[in-house]
Amino acid sequence: PSEGIGALKELKLLSAYVPTELGGMGLDVIQIAKICEVLGHYDGSVAMIYAMHQIQVACMVHHGLDSSYFRSYLQELVRQQRLIASATTEVGTGGDLRSSVCAIDIQGDRFQLVKKAPVISYGAYADDIAATCRRSAGAPASDQVMVLVRKDGYQLETISGWDTLGFRGTCSSGFVLTASGSAEQVLPTPFADILSQTMHPYSHIVWGSLWLGIATDAVNHARGFVR
Repeated sequence: PSEGIGALKELKLLSAYVPTELGGMGLDVIQIAKICEVLGHYDGSVAMIYAMHQIQVACMVHHGLDSSYFRSYLQELVRQQRLIASATTEVGTGGDLRSSVCAIDIQGDRFQLVKKAPVISYGAYADDIAATCRRSAGAPASDQVMVLVRKDGYQLETISGWDTLGFRGTCSSGFVLTASGSAEQVLPTPFADILSQTMHPYSHIVWGSLWLGIATDAVNHARGFVR
């Protein structure tokens, strides 16, 4: 739904959760959830994409503000309204977010990463992607980090399509993600903490809100039909 996402960009809503000190609106999770609910009244796909984008923003706001790189990136997000996708699932893990097969390879101040993801939410249309991986080649599957890969630093090879009832508009196809960039693009907080403290609770708040919006719209349609 490019027109809907374009409208959100024009309103600077992609950076609504970014603190005011960095140029954002400084909204809290309740206000973001309300936006998701209202969007759900009109377009479930736009609402879902917006919610998933805000989950990635929240991870950076909560766990990246001690990093000069991520502070600068969030300011860039305010200016450019970049759409951030998520690559947390991986072929071979059975959908377990707390387990990764791929590992980031850091040499000096640069990294390389190859991840086979069965789903990357709106991946072909995103500006950047937040991906999870093992901390190093010798790390266990649960020792993970989250890395922000930039549009000019990754390639996507399509491995599956997407035509799932209810989520069609999110265009969440499967890809092999091949990325490189600066080691600063790795969030300093372990992914285990990011998931438990931010990603898991935040996602269910915004998802629940957009589903409430979809359900409310359905009830309104039913009432109109009965009348």
